[in-house]
Amino acid sequence: MLEASGLEGNIDGKRRHGVARAGFLTLCAALLALTYVVPADAAPADDACPRAKSMLMQKARLKDLAKRVSAKTGLRVLAIGSSSTRGIGASSPTKTYPARFELDLEKQFGADVDVINAGVNGETADATMARLEERVTAEKFDLVVWQVGTNDAVKGADEQAFRAFVELGVKLVKSKQMDIVLLDPQFFPSVKDPVRYERFVKIVEEVGEETNTPVLSRYKLMKDWAEKSPDDLKTMLSGDGFHMSDRGYSCLSNAMARAVTDLIAPPAPPRNQAQPAMALAPRALTRP
Repeated sequence: MLEASGLEGNIDGKRRHGVARAGFLTLCAALLALTYVVPADAAPADDACPRAKSMLMQKARLKDLAKRVSAKTGLRVLAIGSSSTRGIGASSPTKTYPARFELDLEKQFGADVDVINAGVNGETADATMARLEERVTAEKFDLVVWQVGTNDAVKGADEQAFRAFVELGVKLVKSKQMDIVLLDPQFFPSVKDPVRYERFVKIVEEVGEETNTPVLSRYKLMKDWAEKSPDDLKTMLSGDGFHMSDRGYSCLSNAMARAVTDLIAPPAPPRNQAQPAMALAPRALTRP
């Protein structure tokens, strides 16, 4: 009986030790998991996106937007365009570029920002132009971001007609005393006629120059990503190889927010600034 009792005590002790050890390991695993938990809607840090040249092609100042940002009264932004604005390829509405852009602008400006997603899948410039007129006539926005050109290029739109619609849309928004920036077509490796496609990219740039309107070149940004790392570009695209992925939309938004911030920042003084007048006094006045 004594031997049996001792054996039972030994087994019971090992069982308690095993339970305690299992509990300890479970606790460690839980703590380790907590260490790596990332909020579902958290955008990757800037250094998680490939480094690329600025996407600004036309650097016209956004003076009215700068005043609104300084006043800290909040901003209303209209993001209008096609499927890239709507967010095809994103895993949820919170992963689209307008949703990310709202968060990134709030971070940059320290003010409330409301970005309205007015994207419609498959739309070309003429159809967007009609909706744009309705929105800016009925509502007031501090900034309009018009993503334009991809579907026109892919669907074979007339180039001169496309130019006319973009020019008309820019002039319309400005006539309503609202700031506007143009977001040009995306870059994707499988484009069938790259020469023609790039002409549409160029048209957006030219309209920006002619109307003194900032152009955010998504094409330039994504092509820069591709040249630095084709594999990295693949992670920016969704499964169809055309629309952007969650990471692509997030990195696009990061680049856009930085570009818009540059557009409202005070211009840097010229490098070769003139010397003070006293330093340039005539030699006769400096004689003993």
